[in-house]
This record gives sequence, C-alpha cells and structure tokens, in this order.
Amino acid sequence: MPSNLFARWRPEALRRIEEREDLLAEAGDQGQLDHESICYAPLAFRSKVVNAFELYGKAFFWVSLPLGLVTYLMHIYLTDSSFVAALNDVWPFIIALSGIPAAMWLSSTVAFTFFPRWCVKAGRGPEWELNRRTGVVRIWHYRRRIPLFWNYQETVTETPFYEFDGWVAGGATQYGPRFDFILCHRYSKLKVHIGDILLGWHQSPRPCYALWDFLQNYMDVTQPLPEFPVLEPHRHKDPVTAEHDREAGRPERYWRDMDDKTFQQKEDEMLGRVLRINTEQRPNLMARKVRYAHMTPEDMLAYGRGSRQSRQRRAKSGLKKEPIRSVPSD
Repeated sequence: MPSNLFARWRPEALRRIEEREDLLAEAGDQGQLDHESICYAPLAFRSKVVNAFELYGKAFFWVSLPLGLVTYLMHIYLTDSSFVAALNDVWPFIIALSGIPAAMWLSSTVAFTFFPRWCVKAGRGPEWELNRRTGVVRIWHYRRRIPLFWNYQETVTETPFYEFDGWVAGGATQYGPRFDFILCHRYSKLKVHIGDILLGWHQSPRPCYALWDFLQNYMDVTQPLPEFPVLEPHRHKDPVTAEHDREAGRPERYWRDMDDKTFQQKEDEMLGRVLRINTEQRPNLMARKVRYAHMTPEDMLAYGRGSRQSRQRRAKSGLKKEPIRSVPSD
C-alpha cells in the first residue's frame, strides 16, 4: 500500500483513537474503516474548520518562528540596537508572522480539549463505500430539495466491485507531473475519486498502483485483511484474518504497541516496496474479457463535446454510448 497511507495512523495515534473511539459514534458519524467496509463520510463544516486551524496553524507557526528570530537578530546587527530596542521595533512583525498561526493552533487545541463533542459533528452523510462483506461499491448523490436550505435528497447507487477498473489520472502543473487514482465503472459513467481522500496527489504513478493493489486485497474475502495499522483492532472480527493470525502467531497489538523507531523502519520498507512495484509489467488480464476501443485525441475531444459527428462515428462502428477509454492491451 502507499507509504503515506500506511503511516497516516502511527502507534501513538492508534492508542489515542482507542481512548476516544466513542466520540465519533456519539456524533452520529457514518464513516467506517474496519473489517467490513471503507466508507468515507466527511464531517461537518465546523469540524473541518477546527481541524484546518490545528493543521495549518501548527505548520505555519513552526515555519514562521525561525524567520521571526532571524529577522530580530538581523535587525540588531544592521541597526546596532540593543536587544530591548530591537525587540520593540520588530515585535509587531513577529506577532503578525508567528502570533496568528500560534493563536489558530492554540484555539483549535483548546476547543477540542474542552468541547470535543461540539468540535466533532457528523456531516450530511457518506459519499462512497467499499464493502468487503458484500463486495459492493456504494456511491451517494445529494441534491438539495430547496435551494439555499440544508435539506438534501439522497440517491444511492450500488455496483459490484469487480465491475470497476482502477485508473491513474495524470496532469501537469508548474511543479511537475501529478497523478491521482480514480475508480471508474466499466459499463457506465460512475466514478469514485478515492485517491483524493486516501492518497492525495503524487508526482509518481507508483503510489496509485499500490493503492489499487491494496483495495483489491482488501475486497478479497478469501485472503486476510492487509497489514494496515488502523485495521488492527478489527482483525479478530474477520474469520479468515483471525485464522491467519492464529496460525502465524501474530500479536494482537502488533502495531499499537510498536515503538516509533521500529515503525519508521516499517514505513521505509513499505516505501521501498512501492518504488519497486511492477504494475506496468503485469499482463492485462482484462484484455481476454473485454474489447477496448482505441481513439485518437480528436475522437476523444469530439466524444467529450458530444458532437453529431462523434455520435455518427460511434453508430457506424457499432460502439455503445458509453465512456470509451484508450488502454494499451498486452
């Protein structure tokens, strides 16, 4: 699996989750990450604000603090001022530079410490789910019944997981190439941007390949659960995984009781495995089952616009009006 996903929940974070495991349940959160399903249900707006204050406030504080200190020392050197006089001159700049991020970090910490139930609030509901027990992918669509009101009409689409293909979407930015992972339904226009949540953007496609391997292994009920640290508290609930752990003599708290140094070594090993992944050299097994339609860039643009010429070409070639993807077959 991708190393950043593997290391998202470190041993200290896993132990903290054990202490506060009922907080999300009390808030009515419908998200799930266990032996049965991976279900993404974003929290409410205020929960996102509190989390953003902590994340960005902490990051900007530790970046801006050295800059403020360097500015203070340079002012002393260039103006030949005393320490007190220089501090009186630059303190507004230091407060603006480091004080605001510190206030954001402190306010979020205080709010979550003293008002955790107010900070953690469930959102409108799930957006997508991969159910290991049923082998089904569920996608939620929300539409407001009345504009400008928080009143949604919910539509749920259920499709077998084996009908989905993993796609790597590539893009170019001023910082270089970026890749994202998307689940696309083979027979319709359904798609799930799983990579945005579990993976994020990467400058190499290999983490996307690793995520696809992880999802396939997770959905395979004939195999034990992947060694994903956050799934450890639920391994004994899955019969195949429980039997595997008994035979292998795996400790029940293998990840949760691990020290930071050992976990860092495991993370480095996982990164090495991701960099050596051989997805591009594997045979295309789907080529034996389906017929791929190869399109020129002009055809793709015409298909996206839905032009009359594009529809006529598809009718002559006998292709159905479905998303057509250009995939090299082995």
